[in-house]
Amino acid sequence: MKSQDVLLLVKLICLEQQERQLVLRAGETAALSKLSEAPLSDEWQGWEDDVEQDPPVHHESYSVRALEASLGISKSEIASALKRCQNVGLLRIDPNTRLPRVNSSALLGFIEHGLKYVFPARPAEIVRGIPTGFSAPVLQGKLLTGGDLILVWPDAYGKRKGQSVTPLFRTVPGAVKKDPRLYEYLALIDAIRIGNAREASLASEMLREKVLPA
Repeated sequence: MKSQDVLLLVKLICLEQQERQLVLRAGETAALSKLSEAPLSDEWQGWEDDVEQDPPVHHESYSVRALEASLGISKSEIASALKRCQNVGLLRIDPNTRLPRVNSSALLGFIEHGLKYVFPARPAEIVRGIPTGFSAPVLQGKLLTGGDLILVWPDAYGKRKGQSVTPLFRTVPGAVKKDPRLYEYLALIDAIRIGNAREASLASEMLREKVLPA
């Protein structure tokens, strides 16, 4: 398994969740679904340019070409990642829609118990970048951290300066600018990768609440 496989799987989860939201909004429960869905704040992003808060999703969004555009991963890498994930049981093809569906429970188990050992990361030099881990907006106010230093993915257009953290895959800073939900999930994953037991436990709980269907 490679780090881009995890990025791809998380993106597929985001697409499926956006897909379900569109179905709800199109039905009689649209008003109730809007009330129960916590809106993403306009202030939450960690870069200078605004992003679309709820990107449109359709079947073409799952194509290798679309995934290449949204994630910055080549078509050949995406095709290989899809095959690897199917082979290990983290992904299946829905027989009705022919769309890729993630085994979310299994993926979360790997993220919680194995990711930091397979893809370790350590805070490094001070750079300009996008806040991640416990420094990201999704965890703002959830943890009391020592010191003023934050954790960031290096990015020339990032709003903050902090200790550099190598992202799960090199294209992560660009990919999260196109999908706020992806940013939330990857920042929580970094809190699990890098954080102490308390930080990792909180991030795991929040990620499970967001990813697994109620």
